[in-house]
Amino acid sequence: MFAWIAENAVTIITIAVVLIVIGAAVFSLVREKKKNPGGCTGNCAACKMGCSCGVNKK
Repeated sequence: MFAWIAENAVTIITIAVVLIVIGAAVFSLVREKKKNPGGCTGNCAACKMGCSCGVNKK
């Protein structure tokens, strides 16, 4: 078992680093989403969705 780990140490470390980076990105996105949940504010000038929400449409 330890021989297999020693032979594949570089691969294991690389996978661990990639998983940590992906986890940090997901954590950042979740934290940002909780901080600014989005939705329509009624301010079409600052709307990221191009005011597709329909609040100000008549």
